[in-house]
Amino acid sequence: MTLEWPGDDDWAAIASWLRPGSPAAVLSGDWELLGAAEIEQANRSGRVHNLVIRAKDGERIGTVSYQRSGRIGGYTVGGAIGSPELWRRGYGAEAVVLLVDYLFHQLDAHKVQVTTAGYNKGIIRLMTKTQFVVEGILRDHCYLDGEYHDAIVWGLLRDEHYASLKPSDDNRVLAVGLADFVSEDDKTQARAVLAEHLAATGRTALAPYLDAAAPRPAVVPADPSDAAGHGEPAPARGAA
Repeated sequence: MTLEWPGDDDWAAIASWLRPGSPAAVLSGDWELLGAAEIEQANRSGRVHNLVIRAKDGERIGTVSYQRSGRIGGYTVGGAIGSPELWRRGYGAEAVVLLVDYLFHQLDAHKVQVTTAGYNKGIIRLMTKTQFVVEGILRDHCYLDGEYHDAIVWGLLRDEHYASLKPSDDNRVLAVGLADFVSEDDKTQARAVLAEHLAATGRTALAPYLDAAAPRPAVVPADPSDAAGHGEPAPARGAA
């Protein structure tokens, strides 16, 4: 499975998966009416970021999304697998894990939240198998079948996420298979190249500041007696 940025022909598919009354929208409790043009504009403006879920055989099967929340590196995520025939096959879980790992590992997220409808047995069961923690209940937050239903807010902190991972031996590939953009070896070599350059030339814009901050030899006050006889007692003066 891969997550891909949407192309021009993907916006209509995303809109169909998320349209009010679609199976995915019903189960998520999301009834916002957005067409393909509105979803594309929301992505281009940066208000939300959708990615397309593509199965191993290349089939386009759903979408996940993320958007900023709060001012401390928070993000909220959501998503949908389009066809009910593809539900309960692990696609949604794998896609969410890939997205969450991307947010922590590449966007420096501090916290990720997910809100699920209180009547969605499948997604609640999925969330209980993750490291997400129940943070709160939104009372009467969703409406379905003539009545209101609660929603559950789940949260995962950066430290909790990394504590749950099992790094491999190759360039710290994360448990979901997302490798670092730059290998650990390349990072180490980059630091070594810089250190070698500084050791050989010492050329940096900090030179004037380092010179000013360098310790100076302490100045020892001169002994007044030194002027008279290099430390020997001065001769007594006779009486006038």
